[in-house]
Parts: sequence; C-alpha cells; structure tokens
Amino acid sequence: MGGRRRLITVPRLLVAAAAAAAVVIPLINGLGTPAYAVTKNPDGTITVTVNELRDPAGLEAELRSVGIKADVSFLAPHTRCAGPRFAGVDPSYGTRPHTEAELKWGAEHWRSLQVIKAIPAGHRIGIHPEYIRPDETLVLEIRDDQNPKVLWTLGAWLAEAGTPVKPCTPVKD
Repeated sequence: MGGRRRLITVPRLLVAAAAAAAVVIPLINGLGTPAYAVTKNPDGTITVTVNELRDPAGLEAELRSVGIKADVSFLAPHTRCAGPRFAGVDPSYGTRPHTEAELKWGAEHWRSLQVIKAIPAGHRIGIHPEYIRPDETLVLEIRDDQNPKVLWTLGAWLAEAGTPVKPCTPVKD
C-alpha cells in the first residue's frame, strides 16, 4: 500500500533549479559590497563612496538623481584621458602644470578645486554642490592605483555650462 511515486523528469528538475536560482542569486549578489554609493547629506553635500571601478554610467545616473550633472570615467593604472576633453570653468584643467603656489591660490579661488573635498576615511569623495552653477558638468576621472591602501586617484574639474564633454580616450600617463 505504498503511495504513488512522483516521477522526477528533466523538465521538472529544470523548473526547480531555476526557481532555486531565482532566490539564491539575489541573496548572493546582495551580500557583496556595492561598486559605489551616493549619499545626500543633511548639510547639502554629497558623499560618493567608490569601492570598485565599474559602471561609470550607473554612477552618473546616481549623481544625476541627487542633482549633479556628471561625466565619470574609470581608468586603468598608469592611464589618463586624452585631452582636451572639455572647456574648464577655471585654469585647473587643460593648462600647463601649476606651481605649488598657484595650486594653493587656486584651492581658494578655483571652483573646480572647491567642489571636491577629500574625505580621509574610506574611499570617499565629498561634493559641494554650491560651487556648481546650473548646467555645468562635474568631470570625474578615477584611476585604479593597484594599491590596497589607496584604491584610486581622482581628477575632478568643472566643465563650462552648456559645453560638451568628449568621451574619455585612455592614453598612457
């Protein structure tokens, strides 16, 4: 008087495996550290945490969602974007190398240098939107440093309002 035996067929097995994967894969993916995070702070600043250099378009979209028009490029070690890519709002971009005195003066007067503030703990960037005028683009070039202590190096500038930013063409630095 045994009960009826269930027959396990290949189609049933595939359906069961697909259902299990649909539950397990999001759980596994949800356990990892996200590539980046964008947080709007109560004081109006934006904090960007960059854990992995992937999905620059996704980071641009996240920044757009908090009111920042951005162009983000992730670069391999020892590379940079060929320039000039855009018209900068101040001499911090596209001009000859600056002396230490010029950079010190520029840090107080050039908006491109005021919009980004280093956050010492973690892999974070502080953005101060009050220095970005309407329709200006924040250009971020983030280069892999291949160093567990310093994951990346940041280049940040403001492009003039209404002017295009050319795509990044990586070249040897």
